[in-house]
Amino acid sequence: MITTINTKLAQTVFAIAATVVVGISIASVPASAKGGRQVQTQDYSFKRAMHGYEGHASGGYFCSYVRIPKRVCKWSGGRSLCKVRGWTLRQECR
Repeated sequence: MITTINTKLAQTVFAIAATVVVGISIASVPASAKGGRQVQTQDYSFKRAMHGYEGHASGGYFCSYVRIPKRVCKWSGGRSLCKVRGWTLRQECR
């Protein structure tokens, strides 16, 4: 049981580290070198899940939104109990 949890934890940590490394390497290339414009990102916090506009905005940008739950987790009896305590609405315009 403990080795299973440790193995899963190690896999999760490795996956997060790999994602960060790839994200940094992609982010280090300027947008102009990729033939595009910079991505504008903004986060908004709400208590309830919200919808955002997805489509073309002013200035020729295309905006989309992602709803991200804010989870609060506690360990109880060897299990993780998680509850959603709020939402983040992330806006990305390209």
